[in-house]
Amino acid sequence: MDIGGFPSAPLVPGDSIPGRVTSALGGVGWNVARDCALLGADTAFVSVLGWDGHADIRAEASRLGVDLSAAAWTGENNDRYLYICNERGDVAAAVNDMRLCTRMDPAFIQARLDRLNAADAVAADANLLPETLAALAEGLTVPLAVDCVSAAKCVRLAPILSKIHTLKANRQEAAALTGRTDPVDALRALLDAGVIRAVISLGAEGVLCGEGDRIFTVPAPAAEVTDATGAGDALTAALTVGLIYGLDLRACAELGAAAAAVTLARPGSVTGDLRQLAI
Repeated sequence: MDIGGFPSAPLVPGDSIPGRVTSALGGVGWNVARDCALLGADTAFVSVLGWDGHADIRAEASRLGVDLSAAAWTGENNDRYLYICNERGDVAAAVNDMRLCTRMDPAFIQARLDRLNAADAVAADANLLPETLAALAEGLTVPLAVDCVSAAKCVRLAPILSKIHTLKANRQEAAALTGRTDPVDALRALLDAGVIRAVISLGAEGVLCGEGDRIFTVPAPAAEVTDATGAGDALTAALTVGLIYGLDLRACAELGAAAAAVTLARPGSVTGDLRQLAI
């Protein structure tokens, strides 16, 4: 569940700022799944889900065509992501409570490996436990795309970099994962570690991409920033959908940059406007 705060005046630390507060279904994995479906892929969402959003989750999945048959349901509340944007729409601070993610242990993955390996690709994120990520990387026979999520959590990916086909990071995550502050150096380090396609989002500067010996930048389309939450997830979804449809890295990154721009311009972490980019 995403809980967002949007001030109508500049943020002042320690003070209460007038604005609006929203609550919606969210989470990196759920955002990526919905975006994949909107971009034209047959999509299944594999996760542990809470009952507090049961009806809304099922209704949203049915509306978008996201298969939930491999998900598990608990009687607990769903995980929470609480964020506050600044007056420009960029996230200024956030807190995540991801306790249900710990229910996705190696046994959870192993019980679903046949289902996962029947897909054309699997997208995952670093909210998963390190041991779960390891079980996923070792058990998959199809390409794995991974979203780094945050600088704090992306270090969980270090032991499995050689098993990742497509890795999406932002500037801070790439630096935390590689120890290299220069994005190009970080990109090269990821490729040297065995990642087949590495993509680093540079915000308004575009998307830095690497595969083999090729390193290039795809510019960011001009976009009005209404809500920055979910733009990176849209990029990850586009990279995954492009992969399963056989697009080369440049075409994947161009699709991702466009998807991120569309998401930035709309409130909420996912927008139905992505359908206009469907493959």
